[in-house]
Amino acid sequence: MGKRTELLRARDTAGLAALEKDALAENARHTDWECTADRMQKTNSALYMHCLPADITGVSCAQGEVAADVFEAQRDATYREASYKPYIIAAMVLLSKASDPVALLRSMAEQGTRRTRG
Repeated sequence: MGKRTELLRARDTAGLAALEKDALAENARHTDWECTADRMQKTNSALYMHCLPADITGVSCAQGEVAADVFEAQRDATYREASYKPYIIAAMVLLSKASDPVALLRSMAEQGTRRTRG
């Protein structure tokens, strides 16, 4: 994400395309790996977490990154984590667009404009 942010700021479309190609190549080297119940049992009570969408074996694809039983066992925690994703994306957009995000947020707060329906 750090590299992607730098390339976006520089409006480097060729660099973004190269980064995406490299990321896909890296993913292709790990297609034999899957988070399974057996692997989870070898941990010290680890949680499976993912910001979604996840490639779930037998559900969203034939060979995924997580077994369906592992995903199902951790579904509530995973969905809770994924629910933060829009806020993280909004923060990243704000940080990439505003020269002084703190001042912008203070100005918005001082205006007292309602940003939710109630």
